[in-house]
This record gives sequence, structure tokens and C-alpha cells, in this order.
Amino acid sequence: MQRVPAAVIAAARDGRRIEDARLEAIRLFATAVTARRGHPNGQETDAFRAAGYSDQQVLEVVLGVGMKTLSNYTNHIAGTPIDAVFADALAAQA
Repeated sequence: MQRVPAAVIAAARDGRRIEDARLEAIRLFATAVTARRGHPNGQETDAFRAAGYSDQQVLEVVLGVGMKTLSNYTNHIAGTPIDAVFADALAAQA
């Protein structure tokens, strides 16, 4: 299993540019899908495709955003405690 480098995770969390162009394209597109509540504009979708991604991968990003949203809402309502492995990242956001 290939791990995502810590610098990539930190950049994504902080909304900073990721050096790897393809990963940056995913970050930008997922951000657009989220910010526009499922309505990325044509330029954002075209840029994602131009980075080498397919229509299937457009839908995979939408699926990922949807699953994360569902998980977050469920955990907020249920009051699920944060896993210890994520506690440092949460504390850094505060």
C-alpha cells in the first residue's frame, strides 16, 4: 500500500498548493465540488479532465465528497469522539 506523503496531507488540510500536478488537480476539483455543493463550473471540471482524469473519476470525486459529508454529519449528530490518530490534526486546527 502506497502512503500519501505528510507534506501532501498537510497541504490539502491547509488549502495550499500540492506540488504534484495530478494531486493538485484532485484537490482543486474536490474543493470546487464541496464549495459549490455539487455544482463545479465547466472550467473546473475541464481542468480536472485536462489533468488526465476521466468522467468516471469525476464521479469518484463526487462519491468521495458525498461519503465524507455523510460521515461527518452522522458523527456530529452522534457525538462520536475523535480517533486518537487524528487528535493532533484537530488540535492544530483550533
